[in-house]
Amino acid sequence: MDKEQKIERLYATSPVYEWELIVNPDSSRTKVAFVFFLIPMLISLTVLFSTWNSHGLLIAGAFALTALWVAPWIRYLIKADKRYYYAINQYGIYSTKEDIIPEIAYTIVRRSAWVGCAICIFAAIFIGPMAFVGAGGAALMSFSMTNFRPKPHKSQCLFDGYAKLDNIDGNIYELCTANYHYGFDLIIPKSKLAPFIKVIKQYNDTFEEEFVDLYKDSKFQSRPVILEIVR
Repeated sequence: MDKEQKIERLYATSPVYEWELIVNPDSSRTKVAFVFFLIPMLISLTVLFSTWNSHGLLIAGAFALTALWVAPWIRYLIKADKRYYYAINQYGIYSTKEDIIPEIAYTIVRRSAWVGCAICIFAAIFIGPMAFVGAGGAALMSFSMTNFRPKPHKSQCLFDGYAKLDNIDGNIYELCTANYHYGFDLIIPKSKLAPFIKVIKQYNDTFEEEFVDLYKDSKFQSRPVILEIVR
């Protein structure tokens, strides 16, 4: 049986243990969004008061548009709450990660992206290529977001007899096997840890645990925060 067939078997087999979480992926997401709002807005105001003409007005408007569009995009789309689902059976473990974003938000983003494209083209026609110096980021994101769609991300790790669970920090873990050295990313609440380890031991001949504090000296390292344990 090749690897693809083993993966198909993994997904086709009913889970022995499973859990589902709603997670804030970045504890500092509001601060990050504020920075992305503040910097372009300050540049916009500086340009507006230092260059009071039609060119300055358009450039200032481009920076203001960037601030008003990018900050919410980062906070509510890039850093949106995520739904994690994990399932284990005798063949391995698999997970699904999906952004929790209402469909209306995707519709707004797609329509706003087309508006952004039109504004950037208009600015380039009347000001020239220099218009994209201030609005380059907005232009690129506008074109890339016109077909924006939610895409669940799936990943899996097959059991091979050896399993090592690394506790990276808090509820963040990595599961390594003999053939999966890079580690399978996991978020495990304390209430789920004991039954998780029990199942892993059941289907692997060798099991090890290790605490790896990767963020020991990181004062400003943001971390995921579990908002709800669904099941």
